[in-house]
Amino acid sequence: MIIDNSAPTPELTSKINKVVGEPFSFLASYRMGGIGSHRMYIKAYSSGFEKYLHKDSNALFGNIELRPDGIIVHISQRNHRFSWVLPYYQLSVFQSEGFTLHGNGEFVRFNADVYFDKNKLFLERMFKAREQILENSQL
Repeated sequence: MIIDNSAPTPELTSKINKVVGEPFSFLASYRMGGIGSHRMYIKAYSSGFEKYLHKDSNALFGNIELRPDGIIVHISQRNHRFSWVLPYYQLSVFQSEGFTLHGNGEFVRFNADVYFDKNKLFLERMFKAREQILENSQL
């Protein structure tokens, strides 16, 4: 689900929480070592994002937020903020020319650069959380 989250409403927040769960509390976030990634340079994205993101010369950056049942990829462009809400069961991750998140027919490819190196610990936490959720759902 790709949404324009520039001006969040209670209905939109409720919709997001139904898909990926409520945000972690401050204490839970601290215990996990953080729930948000550093910003990462977006190298490419699927056609589903084209109606939200305008091609221009400005670099696109995004970050990832962990939730109990999935992730939210936040992308900022000018004064708009777009969010890609993705439950763990739809998430696939590939590493080729960078790092690519796939889900629900869409993808975002992040560049493997300095920003990517800063996020390695975060990505390990994300993979671990995904693995735990998927294991528990199979039981």
